[in-house]
Amino acid sequence: ETALEMMTENTLLIICDTNNKDLLDSRQIYEKAKNIVFIDHHRQVVNCIDNAVLSLHEPYASSASEMVAEVIQYFGYEQLSSYYADAMLAGIMLDTKDFVMKTGVRTFEAAAYLKKLGADTVAVKRLFAISIETGIKRSQLVETAEIYNRCAIAASEDSSDGIRIATSQAADELLGIQGVDASFVIYAAGTGANISARSFGIMNVQIIMEHLGGGGHQTVAGVQLDNKRAVDIMPQIISLAKKQLEEIDNNESDLTARY
Repeated sequence: ETALEMMTENTLLIICDTNNKDLLDSRQIYEKAKNIVFIDHHRQVVNCIDNAVLSLHEPYASSASEMVAEVIQYFGYEQLSSYYADAMLAGIMLDTKDFVMKTGVRTFEAAAYLKKLGADTVAVKRLFAISIETGIKRSQLVETAEIYNRCAIAASEDSSDGIRIATSQAADELLGIQGVDASFVIYAAGTGANISARSFGIMNVQIIMEHLGGGGHQTVAGVQLDNKRAVDIMPQIISLAKKQLEEIDNNESDLTARY
């Protein structure tokens, strides 16, 4: 409400980490803004932002935070509040799973620049601290997971506080199981269910989540479903994952035969 009152013809709206109009925090602000910039690393969707005066869209970047750090570096900032530097470094670490996934030379250069600006790795680590209750929920999700066709799937009807964080971390942890290429964790949310999906890149969880109405990128994706229960969604995920694995195996067989 405050932003809408402050906006003028010359207001610049900067949108980060999405190019999907349906995922904006405020559609009203977006529709009122005359000057729009978006910075994003997700695959472009059908309902994308198409009226920006400047689009920084790089699907190969590790995170939107990496891209923002590069923009700031381009402008020659040598001083910045450590709070901003910590926040951007946290974004990079979150999306790369502590510099494991989608990490390139640019990622380390952005992190080094943020460190130079005063980012504190200990402070960033503390930003990801969870309560003991959330930790227990995460462990329970991992414990109840089942393996189907190289995919680890866990489900919970729990909708209490902390379950969203627990499911995201459980999805990350399930990738550490031998023989698992992707993980899916489903949890109750109101009258529906949410899914956190992760992969090492062999499987594209973004495509699977898009089939269900969600999105993300190749290694991290998710979806929010109305009027659905976890037990109803699991067979659909298993079917979509199996189909993608068959396509991957067929492509590998074709390449082997060709060479």
